[in-house]
Amino acid sequence: MNRTIVWFRRDLRIADHAPLHRAALRGEVIPVFVLDRALLHHPETAVARVAFLLDCLRSLDQELRDRGGRLILRHGDPVEVLPRLIHETGAEGIYAHIDFERIYGRVRDARLNHELARQNLKIRWFEPPGTTPDLIPYPHYRDLWYAEMKAEMVPTPSRVVVPSDIFSEPLPTLKDLGLVPDPKPIPPGGTQVARDLLAEFLAEKTDRYYWQLSYPAATATTGLSPHLKFGVISARECFQAAQKLESAPDVRVQRSCKQLISRIRWGSGFAQRFRYMPQLELRSLYRVFDEEGWFFDEALYQAWQEGQTGFPIVDAAARCLKATGGWKELNFRSRALYASFLSNLLGMDWRFGALHFMRHLIDGDCPIDHYQWAMQCGVTHCIDKTWTRIYNPEQVAVDRCDPDGTFIKRWVPELEHLPASCLGTPPPVKGYPTPILDYKQARQRRVEQLERQRKVFLNQENVVPFLSRLPADVMPFGSDRFPCEVRWATIPQSELFPPPLALESLNLEQAKALRTWFVAHVDIVPRKLPRRKPEVAEDGQLSLL
Repeated sequence: MNRTIVWFRRDLRIADHAPLHRAALRGEVIPVFVLDRALLHHPETAVARVAFLLDCLRSLDQELRDRGGRLILRHGDPVEVLPRLIHETGAEGIYAHIDFERIYGRVRDARLNHELARQNLKIRWFEPPGTTPDLIPYPHYRDLWYAEMKAEMVPTPSRVVVPSDIFSEPLPTLKDLGLVPDPKPIPPGGTQVARDLLAEFLAEKTDRYYWQLSYPAATATTGLSPHLKFGVISARECFQAAQKLESAPDVRVQRSCKQLISRIRWGSGFAQRFRYMPQLELRSLYRVFDEEGWFFDEALYQAWQEGQTGFPIVDAAARCLKATGGWKELNFRSRALYASFLSNLLGMDWRFGALHFMRHLIDGDCPIDHYQWAMQCGVTHCIDKTWTRIYNPEQVAVDRCDPDGTFIKRWVPELEHLPASCLGTPPPVKGYPTPILDYKQARQRRVEQLERQRKVFLNQENVVPFLSRLPADVMPFGSDRFPCEVRWATIPQSELFPPPLALESLNLEQAKALRTWFVAHVDIVPRKLPRRKPEVAEDGQLSLL
């Protein structure tokens, strides 16, 4: 009987999984997950995220057992483990989804391709839904994404036959992996948990999600982000479930479902940008921003990390991130405001912020995290616009995001006795710091800096000459600050898999196509919001209508 290894990576599910489906049709399957120290001890690894991963692996193993199989766990470098597993099991080859989240993964997969070819062994790479190897304009990608999300999902195997004589390591603990647990509560992982969250959202939150998404205390988010990060549920399954309600009679439900679908698509789009330009993990999009250098002050950085800036809504976000991993309560608006403070007001390199987030986020996804960080500090979508959204962290932010002060008072209890109207710029309070910067001065300084830097490339038809290149040294950012496993980065690398764009070889038409990935495709005009407290409807829900 045919035997095929299915290498699970960031696709820890059996539903809508093309490699597993194809392998199960062929015969026996060897489903394997490799516990790789280079990822488990990466500078941006969050211990809580690993804890969630282990629970997802436990769930995947049970799903396979329910169909007569089991998950095979191995420890080590996949470049060594997988060829050895082929020889050990007599498998004909490996099936796996392409993955381009990190430079390390692309280095590893290129090395694996070479090693398998050297030993005359086979691997078949499957394109994940919503991705493409081709350079196409962003509007065309958007059409491709919708078409693939609407396509029929890959059938779930009714039976997975795994040979009984293949050894598997037991599921490890964090201690077994050399990691020290932190006190964050870890959400349960697995496909059924994700489906329950999705069903709960569609049944109970779609009448308010669109309007309350900016309010952290409203807890209007889906909670799906950690599950999507590890692929325990596919983006396509989430899309199709939400799309069913886009024609609901309640306009609130329609708008919320469209908003959810847009956010899933944005995540896929960020990943596609990293596929084209893996240097975005390490560099700003445009060279000028890094060449000019960034300000850095360790004491101010630590104040920002620990929630001691003297700006309550910033400090609440800081403390929420460290305590919870941000997966459910620290929503997009809170993250954006917190990020903007570090880079736009303190003037620090966005990579220090992305590093801190990734070391704590249970839903931390490198393309989403890094690209959003760069966007919030104004160094990506800025070819055709001269303004940057710099969040006012004072009363404006409180009125806009936490009008009752619920979120702030939960995470900054030093201020729980103050009315919400005083939480933007609180009076001196024992045990709480005074502001570490002057907002107006810091904002003006950043605006002037961005205007000067953007003049280099603003409105250029061909931006390729101004883009950062992939450095020869691909050492992860933060490797000098934390113990980590980065020996792989010291080995000379000649290529990545999948390969990045060869920027020097692009013609003008291709350069124009690439440009479309870094502009806003709608007219976004900065607007001043009135300083008023949103009305509270009779049912107690916040209303922005």
